[in-house]
Amino acid sequence: MPLSGTYILFFSALVIIGLLIYLIRFYPKQMMPVGKLISIQTPNPDKYHNDCLHPCIRHIPEGFCGYNWWMVQSPYYQRDCSLENPILYYSKDSDIPINWEPVAIVRDTPPMGFNSDPSLFYEDGKMWILWREVGTPLCEQLGIEKATVGCFTKDGKDFSSVKVYLTENSVVEDKEQCPILIKRGSRYLFYTAHYRYKPTRQSEGIAIWEGTSLESPDFVYKGTTKVKSTYTCDKWKQKWIGRRLLFIPKPQKHDIWHFDLFEYQNKLYLFSAAEWGDNIMLSVSEDYIHFKSRIKPLVNSHYSEPSLKYRSYLYKPTGFIDHNTLYLYYTSTGKDDKNLNELFYTQGHIVL
Repeated sequence: MPLSGTYILFFSALVIIGLLIYLIRFYPKQMMPVGKLISIQTPNPDKYHNDCLHPCIRHIPEGFCGYNWWMVQSPYYQRDCSLENPILYYSKDSDIPINWEPVAIVRDTPPMGFNSDPSLFYEDGKMWILWREVGTPLCEQLGIEKATVGCFTKDGKDFSSVKVYLTENSVVEDKEQCPILIKRGSRYLFYTAHYRYKPTRQSEGIAIWEGTSLESPDFVYKGTTKVKSTYTCDKWKQKWIGRRLLFIPKPQKHDIWHFDLFEYQNKLYLFSAAEWGDNIMLSVSEDYIHFKSRIKPLVNSHYSEPSLKYRSYLYKPTGFIDHNTLYLYYTSTGKDDKNLNELFYTQGHIVL
């Protein structure tokens, strides 16, 4: 065989190997089965339309008010930020919470600005409901742009006065999006999504805040940890060939937009959705600061499209791990009503 032919054969083999690696790395796939729809009812359905955008589910082993499973969520029907108010729920289910009963609207629509991003934290018989306020009368009173606030309840009906935990006064940066609270030792830790909007829009990673008290907030910003860029197939050309949907993948950076945390076997697990809404990823930290992301998404909207029969926009994940089984909940746009956000559930055994 001529030398030139050898080079051509060698080069062709490299191209084929490279293409295979590229497709294996970026072709649409996911670790979990396609999610199943969960029906959610909201108080005042004429206003909130049974919409569910931003859930946070927590398990209380000893029970709270007679129930082990609690959730807070905020609706966002028709992208109306006046509806992003924290609504508290409980579930009577014992093992896997599927059926949810609304308890109370914790904070209703403010006269100006809006609420968003609620989450839960339980300690010593108190259920803390945390959320963000943007441009509300409270923010105006404090002379700030945004605040992370919270209150607690002992009976699921009556709520304490609101306390301010984190504040943000920048209009070009926001380092307290999607606040999630955990406790490690004697310290309380807020984890929040950190974004910069000018001069260019970009994710900075996960900001970490530390404090010693929820009753007398003293949280201090400790820094932002860069979550190693996970490139997943967020955008590509797609083509139906017969009954099969094929893709030409284009990798995109997974910028963490909304997320939740779960502690399991002395590790901190992070479920995150990208701003583009195409993937939900799993990351893990052993030191509660630095996270390592899995390559394959937990859920991928393109992979799920043939089963769901529509293209979904993935938003806020939450969930828990038990006996190496991941129980994942996430929200997505509706099939029949694109203005509606719906809650989905899936589970699967994963190697942690």
